[in-house]
Amino acid sequence: MEGKKFTTLSGVLLFPLNIGCRALILHEGGYTHTSKVVAIHSVQSGDIRFETMNTYYRLLLDPMSQAAECRPALSMAA
Repeated sequence: MEGKKFTTLSGVLLFPLNIGCRALILHEGGYTHTSKVVAIHSVQSGDIRFETMNTYYRLLLDPMSQAAECRPALSMAA
């Protein structure tokens, strides 16, 4: 989709990433609610890249959240 913006955040996923659901990210003392997730592009140690209806996200995980709960959801979404 043309016109999507790219956003990099450093924070914590509060719920597992699921296609069709919104992501909730805690960062900089506040929360970001995304639009619906349409694709999960990669999950690496400390780095998750996913796409919503409006934005491409790169989430740099805080060290305390590197085992983010999204890993089980990713295997089911694949």
